[in-house]
Amino acid sequence: MGSEKLTVGKALKFARHDFLNDLQLMLLNLDLGNSSEAKKTLMDTTERMRQLSMLEKLRLPETEVWLTTFEWRHTAFSKVLQSNITAAERSIDDAALTDYLERLIKSVETVVDPWNEYNVHITVNASEMNWSIQLKIDGPLKGVPLIPMAANGIEVTEEIQDEQCMFTISGQ
Repeated sequence: MGSEKLTVGKALKFARHDFLNDLQLMLLNLDLGNSSEAKKTLMDTTERMRQLSMLEKLRLPETEVWLTTFEWRHTAFSKVLQSNITAAERSIDDAALTDYLERLIKSVETVVDPWNEYNVHITVNASEMNWSIQLKIDGPLKGVPLIPMAANGIEVTEEIQDEQCMFTISGQ
């Protein structure tokens, strides 16, 4: 999808496509008599939807959209999301946070190899007092990404190794 603006219609189109893929995989496994794989796909899809649904508690709507649509806009990565969020008001500027996340991932994209697979494990934790978004990217990088400067109450820690880099973005 690149830098093209994501509209509500396009987001719904992508969501329907992903959901239909899961349904077709379940049907295929049922047709093959592999009910345990069909059940696993059903349970995995349900858990993925539960994790996405939990993002609403973050009360940062732009960040919620960014996290939800990540794979559709950044196709070099496969996403696994884990959320543990307590609903609370956040003092962070939502637009500044999504802007930072977007600049960070675009920087990482400059050093990925198009011939390799990259998984990003996104862990969102939020209590009443603070929050963090951890991006753990697995896969070989062709260099070290230029990490954008953080501002507006955003704190960033980074750990970059040969086949993995981890960024923790946090605040109150």
